[in-house]
Parts: sequence; C-alpha cells; structure tokens
Amino acid sequence: MPVNGVGVLDEAGRLRLLGAGVTGAAFAVVLVMLVLSSWTEATTTVLVSVGIPTAALGATIAVVLQRRAWRAEGGYEQSIAVRDWIADGQVPAHVPAAHWIPLVQAQADREGAGWGKVVLGVLWIAMTWSMRDQHDALITAMLILLWSGMVLWAALWVIPRARAARALLRRGVSTTG
Repeated sequence: MPVNGVGVLDEAGRLRLLGAGVTGAAFAVVLVMLVLSSWTEATTTVLVSVGIPTAALGATIAVVLQRRAWRAEGGYEQSIAVRDWIADGQVPAHVPAAHWIPLVQAQADREGAGWGKVVLGVLWIAMTWSMRDQHDALITAMLILLWSGMVLWAALWVIPRARAARALLRRGVSTTG
C-alpha cells in the first residue's frame, strides 16, 4: 500500500500505524478524562460524548506523527533497512558511509529521549499514585497503565536500539560483503 511521502507499507507497517493510532487514542482519552475528572464525574455519558471525539483526534495525531517520522527517516523502507542494519550490527557494503552514518546516528541519538521517558514515566506513576484519592480508581489505573507502557517501551525498545546503533557506529565503517 503506497502512502504519500512514506513509500510502500507492508503488513508490519500497517500494523505499526494501527498500533500508533490505538496508542494515540488511549493517551488522548486518558488525558482528557483526567482533566475532566477535576470538574465532573467520569460517567459513561462523559466518556462517550468527550472520549470518542478525543480518541479520534488522538489516533489521527499519532498516525500523522508516525508517518512524519518515517518521512524524516527517508521513508518506511529506509526506516526498516536502518532497523535491520542495527539489529544485524552491520551495514551492507554497497551502502556508502555518507548515507548510513547519519541514519544510524539519528537512532543512536534517541537514547537520551528514551531515558527521559523512563524518568518522566516513573515520576508520573508516583504522582498518579500519590493523587489516587483525588480521582476515580479507573482513572488512576488507566494513567498508571499508560505511564507504565511508556516506560516499558523506552526501556525495552528505544534505549536498547539506540545503544545498538551507537555500538554499530563505534565499529566504524566495517560492513558486510
């Protein structure tokens, strides 16, 4: 499926967009319900009347941001190629260093952002737990799950991938044949 500015998406790419949409929708609903819970009770009516439009907006923003990230990385196929180079720890010999080094460096530079997500997530979990008497149990649980998901994503995916990219850069321009 060709996507404007991103290239052709395979099944994994379409699932990634779906996952981004679901995550964006969940984040938006939890955030809006948290804000609204200061003024009104989290009822089914509030969840439906405010939550559904918020979820649609959150999903749309997340999908747009994912597509933007792929465009910034040179398209979906290029993004997958870089991911594979990092996972393999090698770059094919036909790829010039002037091409692959900035792409791998961009992945290595994400480690700081990953640690930022871990620190913020832990602080937000603690803050959410400390305020549990001010919000419904459902809001508290949803927030803790949201922040935990962010921490796990950063700790299990972003940081290790950034470190692997940095290791690939340290090895220099040694490539596969």
